[in-house]
Amino acid sequence: MKREKFSSRLGFILISAGCAIGLGNVWRFPYISGKYGGAAFVLIYLFFLAILGLPIMVMEFAVGRASQKSIATSFNVLIAILLSYFFLYVKFHLQNIFLCQ
Repeated sequence: MKREKFSSRLGFILISAGCAIGLGNVWRFPYISGKYGGAAFVLIYLFFLAILGLPIMVMEFAVGRASQKSIATSFNVLIAILLSYFFLYVKFHLQNIFLCQ
């Protein structure tokens, strides 16, 4: 199986910076809040981080795996599919509105 690589050094640097900033938020914010008496808020924060973050992460993995493309082009494919369903939905309901009158 062929291993994937970054196409440029800039891409690797931007991904690394994004991960570092995200991890800084996840680790530093609860520490500072807990230090100044916000431990209950930290527990609620971590609960909602898991509840909202895990489904979004799973959705991104599923979109990437299903489209077999890069992240930018996979969401372009997803948007095209969703727009086609939206237009079919609107067309169906408009037909029902005008035919039922």
